[in-house]
Formats: sequence, structure tokens, C-alpha cells
Amino acid sequence: MSNEIFVVGTGRCGSTLISNILNHHPDVLSLSEFFTFVTDLGTLIPQAFPAMEIDGAQFWQIVSGVYAKQNIMLVHDIAMKEVLYPFKTDVRFNASTGVPAILQTTLPHLTPEYDALFDQIHAVIAARGMATAAAHYHALFGWLAAHFGKSIWVERSGGSLRVIERLYQQFPNAKFLHIVRDGRDCALSMQRHNGFKMVLLIFQITEILGIDPYESDDRSWQDDLPDELISFLPESFSGNDFLAYNVPPSLYGHYWSGEIMAGLEILDKIPAAQQLTLQYESILTDTRNTIKHMIQFISPDSSANAAWCDAVISSVKRPTAVWKTLDTREQSRLNDACAPGFAALTKRRIQW
Repeated sequence: MSNEIFVVGTGRCGSTLISNILNHHPDVLSLSEFFTFVTDLGTLIPQAFPAMEIDGAQFWQIVSGVYAKQNIMLVHDIAMKEVLYPFKTDVRFNASTGVPAILQTTLPHLTPEYDALFDQIHAVIAARGMATAAAHYHALFGWLAAHFGKSIWVERSGGSLRVIERLYQQFPNAKFLHIVRDGRDCALSMQRHNGFKMVLLIFQITEILGIDPYESDDRSWQDDLPDELISFLPESFSGNDFLAYNVPPSLYGHYWSGEIMAGLEILDKIPAAQQLTLQYESILTDTRNTIKHMIQFISPDSSANAAWCDAVISSVKRPTAVWKTLDTREQSRLNDACAPGFAALTKRRIQW
């Protein structure tokens, strides 16, 4: 039985709810948004999984890195609501210093003593010698599980289907819990989420410039940037322009379809016994049975006892983002954008 679990999805699919539910289970260490932040919102995936062996100090730079995109969001007060570190208060790290990746959400999700835990982890990692990134990640997650007296760890990052190929390469024996939600509701929720807006803007700018402007000073093709994108370069970033910028739901629908199709290609390579797909909607309509099914997959030896189920069921709330509230024309565009993703899911007998 694997005690290594990844919750994967497109983002805005209900996976945060899964993290919060599992955080109350006595056997489970819930690692929330770890890979979201060590990959700088999923834009630096190769850097988080270097091919060569690295030592503890180099691995610590990945885990504790202060990354450009997530931190410019802190500076301009447009941070994602998932950020739990109280950077606006009189604390050790703030928007000016930058908040280390593992401190943005992962450690505050586990304990109110997140700064002290940060230092303990640093000492443990710094003492490690040369090893693969996979070995370092295994050691870190295993140490955290032991530290909190847990037998299983579950990592869950929003939009992690983008990382699933790397995760399966690094953790070939892990289990993968795939959370899916109606793509139209995902798209509408993405539209209202600052993290997804930031990622799509960076994708657009990078495609035009040929480089990631947050990782390179090369501006050779800046004249090709539309005027409305200039204020999202790091040197001219405007939080007000960011909040005012409107990305249509259909563009997020195309993004959702692309993530679903690419993610399912990797899931097809993973043994059936190592994966489970759950629909977010079933968590809303058949909460108790769905949660029991989930915990049975995660840990057959752990019980979904009635008291635990009762406690977590109360945290399940219906979302406010519903695609049918859009006007008819926008609904049609969104349906077309999501159609390829739905077709890919239908092949796996997942339908709405």
C-alpha cells in the first residue's frame, strides 16, 4: 500500500475542499499548494525537478525560493486567497522581503508555528548530501509526516494536472486522486481567481516575447506586445490594471480542455490500481458516500468514522460560480471551448 498520494485536477475543481477535508483526518498529512508555489504558479516546472543530483542547500533554494510571479502579487495586494501566510502583518516575511514558497500556504496549513517549522525543515534539508530531486522530496514529505505523527501524506496543488507527468516520474508508486468538475463551472471560477488570471497573462506575454519576462530581461520583441499587456510586465506591473483586466470565460474553457486532455494522457499510463477519479459534483450531492470512497482509496486501513465524516461534511458548501448564469451567447462560446475536454472525459465514462 502506498502512503504517497497526489490530488490532481485542473484547478478550481474542488481540490482545495479535499485538502481541507483531509487536514482533519487523524492519519493524513495534508500538504496544500506545495507544488503550486515551488513551481511559481506552475510556470517553472523543470526548475523544480532538476535532472541532475543536487545537494541539500540547492534543494532548499527550490523549496524556500522567493519567486517573482507569486511575490509581485503580494506586493500589489492581489494575492490568491489560498495564501495563508499573514504577510500584511508584523511577521518575519512580507511583500518587501518576499515570502518563501513553502511558507505561502503549505506550512501555515499545517500549524500556527509555521516559522519555527520552516527553520526546522531548513536544518534537516541543509544536512542532506547529493541526491535526486525525487529523493529530496521523498525525504521532506516523509519527515513532515513523521513530525506530525501521520502515516500518509497527500499533496494537493491547484492546477496540478500540469505537473502530473513529473509527479509520476518522481513518485512512480504514488496514488493519484483525480478531481473533476464541470469545465464550464471551472472556467467561470477561474475567471474570478487572481492566480489563474496571472498565469494566463504570463502565457500570453511569453508566447509573444519568446521568453518568460519574469525570468529574463530580454525585451527584443516588446514592441509586439499589445498595449493592454504592457502593464503586466514586472517592471511596469499595475495591480489596478490587473484587477480591471477581463478574460472571457471561454478562454478559460479552452485552457480547461487543454489541461484535461493532456492530464488524461498521463493518467492513461498510470496503473488503474493507483488512480481514482471523483466528480466534484458527487461531493455536493452524495457527500458522505463520496468521502468514504475517497478515504478508502487513500488509505484502506484508515476508517472514515462517523464523527470525522460529520465534522467534514459541515464544511462542504455549494459554489456560487454557476455557468448557467451567463447570457446565452457566452454560454454557447463556453460550451464550444469545453467540448474537447468533455469528449476526452466521456471516453473515460465521465459525463455531465
